[in-house]
This record gives sequence, structure tokens and C-alpha cells, in this order.
Amino acid sequence: MIRVDNPNIPSKSGQCFNVGLDSLGINREYSMYSSADSMYLDFLIRSTEGGIISSALKKLNVGDSIEIDGAYGEFCLNEPINLEQEYLFIATGTGIAPFHSFVETWPNLNYKLIHGIRYEEEQYHFEDYQKNLYFPCISKPSDGSAGFRVTDYLLKQDLSTETLVYICGNRKMIVDVFNILHSKGISGDRIITEVFF
Repeated sequence: MIRVDNPNIPSKSGQCFNVGLDSLGINREYSMYSSADSMYLDFLIRSTEGGIISSALKKLNVGDSIEIDGAYGEFCLNEPINLEQEYLFIATGTGIAPFHSFVETWPNLNYKLIHGIRYEEEQYHFEDYQKNLYFPCISKPSDGSAGFRVTDYLLKQDLSTETLVYICGNRKMIVDVFNILHSKGISGDRIITEVFF
């Protein structure tokens, strides 16, 4: 995770920023991980092999400068928030970032969070969520047991057709999840998606 002083740019929970370094001349889009009213801007960034920005950001020291531009995007909850509304948040990997921002901004949300990951250590800050509201779907458990994916979990769930569903992850997962939700009677206008690369 990278934390920077909030530059007081108007933003809404769930939006993203372009983050980069002046020396590289390129940037990448990252969703806000912190609450909308935090004095800091947090970004959940996984360093990937060959990732120019993520690798460079990993080498930064406290006090170093980065470039931030934004905020962008409409992957946000409609305000005013209805605390009675049931929300289902579905993410893979670091696609969990906007949902962490939602929960930090509105701790009393009526939500359930399904998180598809490969390994246990990818349960990023899972202690920030109420224990009975965060459901990791681990495809490669370290104990050698059979793993399962988000789609496997969803197929076994009873879902209310009144649920508002937000999905952030890779395109294939989103398509598969959308089809499962549709088969369970949740209409497309109640499903909001954001493709995460």
C-alpha cells in the first residue's frame, strides 16, 4: 500500500487517480483505497514483474514525490446512502480497493464482500471488514486443499433480486459473474461493473 498526503482534490469514494513518477513520464490508474474524507490518499498496489510503475513505486522512500491526477470514474455508491439497501461487492485481487474505500467511508453499510484471490496472503487488510461480511475465495490454498473461485461460491448462494451488486476485477470474471447473477434473477440495471487490469 502507498499512502500520500491528500492533495485536497475533490473526489468520491470509489473513484480512481492516475499515479506516476515524473522521471518515468508514464502513469497508471489506481482506485482510491482510503475513505473519501481521509487526510491521506491510500492506494493498494501489487508489484508485478515487469510492472514499470508498480516496481518504481515500491522503491520510493518516505518524503519522495509522486504525480497524482484525478479523480476519475463513476464506480461510486449513489448518495445519500440508504443504510437499509443490501449491497454485494465482488472483487478479484487488488480490485478490492474501491470496496475498502466504500467501507471506510460508510462503516454502517449493509454489505457482503466476496474476494477472489489465489493465496491467503492476498487477503489485504481483511481485518478492516466485519468478520462475517468478508468472504475470501482462495483458489490455491497453502494447505493443498481444493480451492474455489468467486463463481463457485456465488452458484451456491441465495441472493435477493433487490440486491445492488458492484463488481471490480478482470473482464472474464465479470462476464461469468454477471451471467450467474442474471440466472438468479438480478437484473442488469442492479449490477455495476468496473474492469480492473
